[in-house]
Amino acid sequence: MNECDRIEESIERWLDGELGAAESERVRAHVPGCANCGAAQERREKLDRALSSVLVAEAPKIEFAPFWGELERRLEAKTPWHQELLERMRGLVSAPRVAWGVPALIAVLLAVFSFDAYFATSRSRNNLATVESIDSYGRNVALLREDESKTTVIWLYQNQEGDDEAAEETPQPGPAF
Repeated sequence: MNECDRIEESIERWLDGELGAAESERVRAHVPGCANCGAAQERREKLDRALSSVLVAEAPKIEFAPFWGELERRLEAKTPWHQELLERMRGLVSAPRVAWGVPALIAVLLAVFSFDAYFATSRSRNNLATVESIDSYGRNVALLREDESKTTVIWLYQNQEGDDEAAEETPQPGPAF
């Protein structure tokens, strides 16, 4: 973008007095020496004069009293609670808030299900211990498991009757300890 393009973009703001002192001085110094920028300034001034003449001619014909009266009525009117609620809901459901709300909802659901799973297992636990026999006859090893303290005790014991374990015998009911 060359200097003339930047100046042409600034001419309208310069004519309206919206530029800072340094920028205004730069435009004022450039326009008289450049035919294109001088023509752009002339077009903008012609447009401003045309708009001003129409507005000055038509403004007295416009009735502003009904406009101001309606504006005052709307400002003082009490909006129903359901309209206020709808407006607030629209603000909550705006795109950026929804974008953050979805991961937050997922995190909350994960936390709820994690806590529920934790408490469900802790509620289902009881303070009972189970004894299991490891070998087929229940003679050599027994296990005691207690879930609440997560304790496991293994008993290794010798057959009290001195029977030959390799012999084919009928198993006795229950462990012998």
